[in-house]
Amino acid sequence: MARAEEERRPRGAAAGLAVLAAALVLGAPLLEAAPAALLGLGDSIGEGVQSADASFVTQPHSYLSLAARQIGVPLDLPWIVSGPLGVVGDATRRARIFPSVPGANLAVSGTDVSGLLRRRADALTEDEIDSETDLVLFPRLGSQVEIAEAAGAFAVFCWIGNNDVLSAAIDFDHLDASQMTPVEEFEADFREVADRLTRSAVLVVFGTVPDVTRIAFLLDRDRAAAMLGRDPGLAPGEYTTLAAVLLVRIGAAGPEIFQDPDFVLDASEAARIRDRVDAFNRIIVQVAAETGALVADVHGFLESAAQDPPVLAGLPVTASYLGGLFSLDGVHPSDTGHALLANVFLEAVNRGVGTAIPLIAPDELETIFRNDPSVDKDGDGRCRGRFGAGLLETLGPFLGISGDADDAVPAPVPAAAAAGALELVRAAAEAASDSPVRTDVRAIKEVLRLGPLGATPR
Repeated sequence: MARAEEERRPRGAAAGLAVLAAALVLGAPLLEAAPAALLGLGDSIGEGVQSADASFVTQPHSYLSLAARQIGVPLDLPWIVSGPLGVVGDATRRARIFPSVPGANLAVSGTDVSGLLRRRADALTEDEIDSETDLVLFPRLGSQVEIAEAAGAFAVFCWIGNNDVLSAAIDFDHLDASQMTPVEEFEADFREVADRLTRSAVLVVFGTVPDVTRIAFLLDRDRAAAMLGRDPGLAPGEYTTLAAVLLVRIGAAGPEIFQDPDFVLDASEAARIRDRVDAFNRIIVQVAAETGALVADVHGFLESAAQDPPVLAGLPVTASYLGGLFSLDGVHPSDTGHALLANVFLEAVNRGVGTAIPLIAPDELETIFRNDPSVDKDGDGRCRGRFGAGLLETLGPFLGISGDADDAVPAPVPAAAAAGALELVRAAAEAASDSPVRTDVRAIKEVLRLGPLGATPR
């Protein structure tokens, strides 16, 4: 490392990482002595949004909170109270519980790379809070990067870039892949973010941008048909959105919208989105290497999970709607998704620093999955949900996506019991008719309690 580079950072990278390693081995006393042990920067995922709202109900489940717990350092949250009509971004129906206590999780919904530098909290009093940025960052003033510089944190986890491409996938009535940050602007802003954060912190970890065409909010022909009960008429490689499907399901729109190009992301548009994601990730990896930051490969993890889904409680955890990775909005991670993402960031630190921070263990992951209200565990197309925890959660039962009070992982049926039940079905069929025995799949499933019929496989 050149001398100018050594002087540019508060400590040499090797020395800083050695300090971090020693701190973690010793139970993090050195981190706790720092002005701020760990800061989280980013967007709605870091803030802890689930099902289109963030509040004290969802904030503790964010990947940042879980990662801090595993490291053994505090991450004070800007606790938010919401209600049945709450929606992230609304500062009128939502409020800070302890407004005078600054949080260490600075992530704000809607933030893109430019916003890390330029979206500033400016509320001087609680009454002046009029934006999500004010709500999260109060009583601090400034942008996330400016606040991080002033705090002098030991470590910073910063997952940013999702909102530089996400609108191209979620602008449900204007799907044309036009809503993406130009590559040149992204690179200029990301370089500034990385330069400033690595000057002010010993350890910085960035996350890569996932392929947003894989989020549960986008539905291909098969998944849309499963929710609609009929073929939407999409061509191979085309997607529509969860919003469009729900509009048709409740009768607010007709099925003809699936032939309207504004409501359909075609194959070429999806390819442009993936190309832009790849360009952003090349920049993240390159700039991180140049500045001494680490990279958590979220993109790689989700691509791998798409090919070989994690299995928890005997069920695959997928990116399909209510399949385990996403909350009710199909955009933000579920409790399970956040836990898996926390491990991706922790693995990046362990690999880059040589530490042995304990990951969230398989048995705890299974417990989180079993208790996750956003997962359809019994295959009936609905999850339990968190009724009243924001507007979407309140509407969920009426939209037919939540409110399944007895949703649970089906208990495995012992082979002997299954064989016995099948014989009962055959005997009943023989007793009811002199005709040759037909195995009735519907009856077998009912007897064996294998779950509702017509359930969509995940």
